[in-house]
Amino acid sequence: MTKDGKGSATIRRRKIKHSQDDLNKARTSCPSSPITSDDEQQHEVDEEEEGYLFEDEILGPSVVKKIMSSEKTILLGLLAFRISNALLIQTSFVPDEYWQSLEVAHNMSFGYGYLTWEWKNGLRGYLYPFVFSSLYKFLYIFGLDSRILLIKLPRILQGVFAAFGDLYLFKLSWKLTDRATAQWSLFCQVTSWFMFYCITRTLTNSMETVLVTVALYYYPWPKCKSTSLTKFLVFASLSVLVRPTAAIIWLLMCSWHLQQSSHNIFKILKQYFFIGSVMLAFSCIIDRWYYGDWILVQYNFIEFNVLKGGGSFYGTHPWHWYITQGYPVIMTSHLFPFVMGAWKARNKVLLFLIVWTIFFYSFLSHKEFRFLLPALPMSMHYCGVYFNSLCRKPRIKKKKLKKRSESKQTKTTSSSDSLVSSDASTTPIIHQSTGTVHVIDGAIDESQEVDGAAEVTDNTQSSSPSSKSPSEDPFEKQQRKHKHNLTVAKYLVFILIGLNLIPAMYFGVLHQRGTTVVMKYLYDESLEKDMDVLFLMPCHSTPYYSYLHQNITMRFLTCEPNLKQEEDYIDEADIFYEDPEDWLKIEYKQQKRQLPSHLVYFNTLQFDISLFLSQSGYRQCGKFFHTHLPEGRTGSHVIVSCR
Repeated sequence: MTKDGKGSATIRRRKIKHSQDDLNKARTSCPSSPITSDDEQQHEVDEEEEGYLFEDEILGPSVVKKIMSSEKTILLGLLAFRISNALLIQTSFVPDEYWQSLEVAHNMSFGYGYLTWEWKNGLRGYLYPFVFSSLYKFLYIFGLDSRILLIKLPRILQGVFAAFGDLYLFKLSWKLTDRATAQWSLFCQVTSWFMFYCITRTLTNSMETVLVTVALYYYPWPKCKSTSLTKFLVFASLSVLVRPTAAIIWLLMCSWHLQQSSHNIFKILKQYFFIGSVMLAFSCIIDRWYYGDWILVQYNFIEFNVLKGGGSFYGTHPWHWYITQGYPVIMTSHLFPFVMGAWKARNKVLLFLIVWTIFFYSFLSHKEFRFLLPALPMSMHYCGVYFNSLCRKPRIKKKKLKKRSESKQTKTTSSSDSLVSSDASTTPIIHQSTGTVHVIDGAIDESQEVDGAAEVTDNTQSSSPSSKSPSEDPFEKQQRKHKHNLTVAKYLVFILIGLNLIPAMYFGVLHQRGTTVVMKYLYDESLEKDMDVLFLMPCHSTPYYSYLHQNITMRFLTCEPNLKQEEDYIDEADIFYEDPEDWLKIEYKQQKRQLPSHLVYFNTLQFDISLFLSQSGYRQCGKFFHTHLPEGRTGSHVIVSCR
């Protein structure tokens, strides 16, 4: 016992109470940077909040504790992780990661590079490619525009953006809950296989995800004294300019904000209009410079893909696809902690936003996994809520105290103790829990709950030798349940890492790698001789000039939608696959065109054009593994034939 007869456990709980009060106060005020700086860490020495990722009884690696100690170390750790992530990705996912960003940037910087039909019809904005074009120009000025740097540096730059997105998820999760939950949310984010697979790719969806997460952090959340409406509007506007479908998210959140701020709605609307106009003007100026005319690409994009349903040209899916396939696939093993966390969470705003996004996207005919990428960080917040609930001590429900009357009692007198009869009034019991003190006389109501950190201290006890509670000690039960929950958390951590590491490595390193590897082969060949390359593959299967950085003659099978509204329209790729050999004869021999020096195609096409290849003097020059899961026109290997 310490001074005044108070146990060390009681003093420790007071420290917890004070630290929790400080944290609650900090969360209520919503500071601009909820992470303590290096100078402020000394003030949190006594902080003993439960549920931290780096607690010895949960995981225990000291390196995690060091990384989580400050915003600076967290950011450095995330930068190292996402840059490594970017360099590990060796595969292709969708054509847009090349054709709507790097290929356009290469054209902007070096004067050659293929612009797809979207750019010829003003459906895409130059804002996102402008980022990589600036990087290309910098490399060119200093004579560093080698092929390898043109490929790797944009990925690394996107990895840097992704690291900031991860950091702001941590800050957002802390703002909405607490620091321990934020750590678990960040853990779930970096262990997500789909986030690992997508976020460092040069896709507008990846940049949209980062900007949406940052904007949500600066969003003027209710009861937050310190918010930045200006920063929120800037990042929200940027997300819409990069990918106009982000407006679906802000339609809900901005409506809620205006509803909450009805007392000064005109002032807020004025700020909305001013910042939105400035950001839109900035985007229009960039588009004006490269298009050569004033054009509103955001409207054109929404008109074609949403209002006219033009995206359906590239495939349609049933309305429930995101619910039954899309979202479960990108979440995989995180789906269980997400559901549990969403159930337990008090703040369900992000949950409503996820449901709203999926609901709205379900009405669009063309659906892809990557379209749900902005909802993934929000989902990881609820995964963090569940993990933190496992790692905190469970609450204790106090049952009613039963009084027992006894007919016989043996009274023993001593110099230091006095006897108290069983029918005497019950001494008040003091329960201390998370900054709240309950003084209870007699029975305790069943509905009362105290935190798992509660302590029961009695200066005077009333009992008798025969009055023993038939039920188990609630604190022993609490400890046993807490230990069980920690075991569950540990198993879930290892399950998440294992189940996500396998697909992250397979899809990031092996699956669909042939189309990028073949470009390295073509680059090496182009250094030795003149080339004329024909890609006999589904349109946009490979990268193009951005992965060659050689101004050679190349051609691929196009697949433009029916923009002129022609009857019985069939794109070039479909015409070719109806009769590949006949198409080649008509296109080259009948029209007396010079045959290309190199043909690039999937092995599924080899049998159909084998006769043409032998008659035209082609031989196999290279064969590259592509995937273990060939599908449709996509084969397991990429073949190069040359003459």
